[in-house]
Amino acid sequence: MIWSLQILRFVAALLVVYVHSAEIAAVATGSNGLLPQDVQLVGRAGVDIFFVISGVIITRIGAGLSWREFAWRRWRRVVPIYFLVCIPTLLIAAKTGFGWRSLVATFLFWPATGVMTEPLLPVAWTLCFEMLFYAAATLVLLNRRSIYVLIGLYGAAMPLRPFGPAFQFLGNPIILEFLMGVVIANAPARRAGLLGIPLGALALVMAGPFGIAPSGGTLDFLIGTDGFRRVLVYGLPAALIVYGTMQIKAKPSVWTEQGDASYSLYLTHTLIASAMLQLWMAYPIQPDLIILVTTAACVLFGWRIHIRFEKPLLAMFNRFGQRSSRHGPKLIAPATTAHVVEVVSRKR
Repeated sequence: MIWSLQILRFVAALLVVYVHSAEIAAVATGSNGLLPQDVQLVGRAGVDIFFVISGVIITRIGAGLSWREFAWRRWRRVVPIYFLVCIPTLLIAAKTGFGWRSLVATFLFWPATGVMTEPLLPVAWTLCFEMLFYAAATLVLLNRRSIYVLIGLYGAAMPLRPFGPAFQFLGNPIILEFLMGVVIANAPARRAGLLGIPLGALALVMAGPFGIAPSGGTLDFLIGTDGFRRVLVYGLPAALIVYGTMQIKAKPSVWTEQGDASYSLYLTHTLIASAMLQLWMAYPIQPDLIILVTTAACVLFGWRIHIRFEKPLLAMFNRFGQRSSRHGPKLIAPATTAHVVEVVSRKR
């Protein structure tokens, strides 16, 4: 089942790339192409699918790990390649300047510093929530009873959201999508769950034409503007799709390899898409071709970054963890079922 989630990860990343490519086509040509803009909005739901998958993966891999092992594995999987991608992002942002709040949001994954501030790499807003999920899971692994404290704090932060960025972030409704993944990870397998894929997909596609798709930009997502509507309109269908996908028995293939590279694709695609916008502004072509070529270029570049940088970085930190386990606290667990899930799930 986990191989099928790998494929879904690639689909989710592709949706995000698609919607950004469509936005570039609209800027360059003034046209959205064959598909109307309200249908293209479905691409934003790729993020919601990612969040639900995160809940599943964290629950599955955390079951067989200590809090140190879990925290280390999540850090080495997410942070090194992200910091590498932040290098060109910093160079680009330096042209216009940025403040310390942006640095805190970018490198410490905390956007709520008095004023809600988005990371310098815009797509990293999702990583702020991912690291929040990992921190919560680490606390639960450290002390199982802390789950009740965390649920209480989340319940308290949600009604306090009007009182400041910290409450807006910690009480963001989008966190419910992660909790959906936790529930799904513990749900029994049901063949009928396959219906969740077409039903969820139809709900996502029709959200735009029905006028119920959530709107906004990065700051709105961090603040939680339209947060409850997003959970209902994107989160619930995403959960149906994830649960349905888990009922499919898949094997390693070129598509699972693309799922493995989906994190690099997600991190780098805005850099490539922004560069290609300059090309299309100078040499505009048919908007659907712009979407196709831009999406293909982002996928190819993300795959090469995964092969040339992400995988070597993972291998390097794996060796570091193995050396550390011989001279200090054990960071790498034996080859348990949870470890197999970790290897297969190589996520973001």
